[in-house]
Amino acid sequence: MDKTKEFQESLKRYLIKAGQFGGPAGPPQINQGMNNNAAIEPPIQTFNQAKPETSKVRDEAEEFLETNLSHAEQDKYIADIISDEIGVRIVIPSDAIFATGNDKFREDAMGFLARLTSLAKKTRRKILIEGHSSEDEKGSFKSTWDFTSARAINMLRYMQQKEKFEGSQLAAAAFGDSRPVLEAKDLKKNSRIEVIILNADVEL
Repeated sequence: MDKTKEFQESLKRYLIKAGQFGGPAGPPQINQGMNNNAAIEPPIQTFNQAKPETSKVRDEAEEFLETNLSHAEQDKYIADIISDEIGVRIVIPSDAIFATGNDKFREDAMGFLARLTSLAKKTRRKILIEGHSSEDEKGSFKSTWDFTSARAINMLRYMQQKEKFEGSQLAAAAFGDSRPVLEAKDLKKNSRIEVIILNADVEL
């Protein structure tokens, strides 16, 4: 089984397609990571270094964010940008964009979300949104899985409505607290959204 098929089979277990939910509902360098030394453990095991096309997309994403975000916004909203075998991960602290304990966006984060969505559309790639939480962080939801699912879906719906993505271009996945940041001293770092700009050969 090649890497793309392996990814597809793994993704089937927890993917939520955008189409199933419908529509509307200077500065310092941004941190970078590679598969072999990134702070965030990839959700699906990968074996090879990032492809040249992935590095190109990462460079373009970094340039866009550095141009369109202030120094303070970069510090607040971008925890890391990571290249791996399936694409480029933009890691966002959950508390920077969501109200505490729920899936509603913070009002002061809407400008950032609009620019992030513009970047996602500009790449012309498919986008996977992953929700992750700290241990037992679930708000009023039944589990961390429900909690992170609600947040990821809300992000998906916002992006679909904002830039009119096709349903086949977006997907969301919930990991609950099962994929913590490796050796994180601050457990709040486990609570995050990862927006993944997928490689062209990765199918949703």
